[in-house]
Amino acid sequence: MAYPVISSPYGLKPVNEFGGLVYAGSTRMYPIATGYSTNLFNGDTVKLSNGTIVIDNYSAASSPTSAIAGTIGVFLGCQYVNSLSQTVQSQYWPASTVSNNALAYVVDDPRTVFKAAVTGQGTSLANTANTTIGYVNPAFVGTNMYTLTGNSGSTVNGNSYLALTGGAVSNGTGNTRVTAAAPWRVVGVVPETAVVVTATASTSGSSTTLTLAASNSSILAGMQVIASGTGAAQGNYITVTNVNGTTLTVSSAITVASGTSCTFIGFPEVLVTWNGNFHSMNNTTGV
Repeated sequence: MAYPVISSPYGLKPVNEFGGLVYAGSTRMYPIATGYSTNLFNGDTVKLSNGTIVIDNYSAASSPTSAIAGTIGVFLGCQYVNSLSQTVQSQYWPASTVSNNALAYVVDDPRTVFKAAVTGQGTSLANTANTTIGYVNPAFVGTNMYTLTGNSGSTVNGNSYLALTGGAVSNGTGNTRVTAAAPWRVVGVVPETAVVVTATASTSGSSTTLTLAASNSSILAGMQVIASGTGAAQGNYITVTNVNGTTLTVSSAITVASGTSCTFIGFPEVLVTWNGNFHSMNNTTGV
């Protein structure tokens, strides 16, 4: 397993600009209404409502292909004046804080590339509170991902538990490639935290069914499989699309001889950018 280990979601973290330009740390300050009653965590997506910042609950389960009007970016903390007239700079917005001078720091550039952790889906799309890490691989580059906002965040470190996810699977848990509209476009994976699992498996001739010699709970849909044989070389980017006990379904037919040691590689982090009108700064209508 690579280091560091990605053990849970941490929200969206800006890393650079689309096209490879360096992210210089730029944010814009937007007002937060005094007494706003929902926590805003570092790495949450946010939107404008009557000119002030509120949480933006993009959800894989609820209208995942529809843009939310007013979405302007990702929350990276805030400042407000407390009851002692002191200016507080905070990693997150504590719900119901009373301050007439509260401002959110928001990454509002629609070209920003963010890093985020991936969690898996079950047999139907859900905006789940599950924080179990899932995997993708380079075959997901150019496809889309949904936002999971059902985990809230930590009032200890102020970070969001927002994660990204692909599509549902037929059995088990994991990720499948999404080509339907969704908020995020995958532009890369993060190799430094890739997870590698080895297992013995085979196919019956050329097949999209790969049979494990023994079940392995570490193998999830979304992983890449590499094996000696036909069609499963490293550059073929064959993807596990479903796991049902010792039976794996893969994205294209491969030929793997009995007793072959197979390598499964999963990437728990992705690099993404906003998709089209899911970021309201790309829209011509106001909110």
